[in-house]
Amino acid sequence: MKNNKILSAFILLFLILGCKSQNIFIPKLTNINPVSYTDVVYTGIKDTVLVSTFSGRISKRINGNPKEIVIVKIADEIYSLAYHPQRKEIAAATLENSILLINEKNGKIIKKLPLKTTWSSAVFFSDNFNYLITQDQKKNQYVWDAAKNYQELILPSDFPKGTIVKIDKQNIAAIVTSNKVTYWNMNNNTVQKEISVDLKKFTDMDSEGNFLSLNYNECAKYNSNTHQTEFKVKHPNWITHDIEDESKVYEDDYSMNLTTAKFAKNKIYTASIDRSIRVWDKKTGELLKSLTDHKATVNKLKVSKDESQLVSIDLKGGIQFWNLE
Repeated sequence: MKNNKILSAFILLFLILGCKSQNIFIPKLTNINPVSYTDVVYTGIKDTVLVSTFSGRISKRINGNPKEIVIVKIADEIYSLAYHPQRKEIAAATLENSILLINEKNGKIIKKLPLKTTWSSAVFFSDNFNYLITQDQKKNQYVWDAAKNYQELILPSDFPKGTIVKIDKQNIAAIVTSNKVTYWNMNNNTVQKEISVDLKKFTDMDSEGNFLSLNYNECAKYNSNTHQTEFKVKHPNWITHDIEDESKVYEDDYSMNLTTAKFAKNKIYTASIDRSIRVWDKKTGELLKSLTDHKATVNKLKVSKDESQLVSIDLKGGIQFWNLE
């Protein structure tokens, strides 16, 4: 059966990528699919983003323009991107060159920020763009001061264990573990507060104390104010389009693993290796809509700063911009 063959291919790719998340060294992924988009980041309010590939390409994509505008091609795999809009600088997390800082205008490498061991799969700027943050595969945390030519901050010995997922405009860092979130004041190196949580794999948080976490094919919304998981959702089916006639739609009663999830306004967006994005009501968990325009695993979602737009990428180099209600 055609769908079974496609399903087997998706599961194989997911298992390969899953090995990497478990800190197991694997060969380079460039030869598997060099066009796969690995990350996406907005450069402005909406409509314009940067994308990266396993083959080391960083390009600009503009809503409505089907072509890439290539900025730079490096001889390394790229896993994550961050963008500093004032400095016009790109931070790229790579396999062999740690974190590279790149001038957006000319594509030249400005600086290399070394990691102690292995590589990083996620890099981001603080909300005020004062700091660049990452974590390597051995759980070492790194914070660089962008205003001081990316000088690395020496974190104190009592800095909380876990993963830094956010530093807000007041320089309060949120450090997440599976059972606790610690808010650390970067100004005076003290704990501001700690809250208990129940998270499998953290994927997003909002300003109301809600967290999203993934567990294979399930996405759970956890409310830290009530200390309860309010609901869990999973994609109810696998929707595919006929190769020869895209107007024909098939639905298989199979729930595949999720790749990411994001809050935006009053909704939750989940993506899966089933090539779809599902839209859920944030309060009730009711499924509102299924978005099935992608032709491959949807691996990243990003929400614009004003929450008016969502951008999604997939492992065949596909990209979609979605205006949010």
